[in-house]
Amino acid sequence: MRNGKLLIACKIFEHELNKVLSPDTDVTIHWIDAALHANPNRMKKELTDAITAAENDRVDDICFLFGNGCHPDIWEITESCGAQLPSVKNCIQAIIGPEKTKQLEANRTMVITPGWITAWPGIMAGLGWDEVDVRINLGRYDRILLLDPGIVPINDEEILAFYDLVQVPIEIEQVELTYFRNLIERILPKAAEKNLCETTKVDS
Repeated sequence: MRNGKLLIACKIFEHELNKVLSPDTDVTIHWIDAALHANPNRMKKELTDAITAAENDRVDDICFLFGNGCHPDIWEITESCGAQLPSVKNCIQAIIGPEKTKQLEANRTMVITPGWITAWPGIMAGLGWDEVDVRINLGRYDRILLLDPGIVPINDEEILAFYDLVQVPIEIEQVELTYFRNLIERILPKAAEKNLCETTKVDS
């Protein structure tokens, strides 16, 4: 890899990131499987291996697209290479912001994005969960709110299959990517495509 900018990103953001990045963005993306959240040791190794490879390739600038609550050692990992890390706790906050996330999570609501439905089988495997474990752990929620940024069609069969698994009512809410676009602009200046929406401050 030539000298440049590397973004180490959770694959949960794949569709959203591809949507907001400008076509001529000069950045290399190293994707990390979202299911690794269920295996902190493997996740840390993947992150540190990505950093080591980037340093060996003499990459000028390393950035992370993860929540600062995604791994207990995430600050130590990013500070080891001077990388930037968004000041949001998780992927939901990265998409809609901390305040909006707090509002939506009220009243025993679990908020997810379409990427989590795809990642869920890998998460279950990493945790060693079966259907009973899923229902026990998600049973504290009264509903699951699926945020739809309108990038890829929501597959009704996948939604029904997910409901059959978790046994928690699922609702869909349309969301804009304004907050996420600004977050990307913050960590990757001039990389996000501009839109006509009013922007919001990245850090809460």
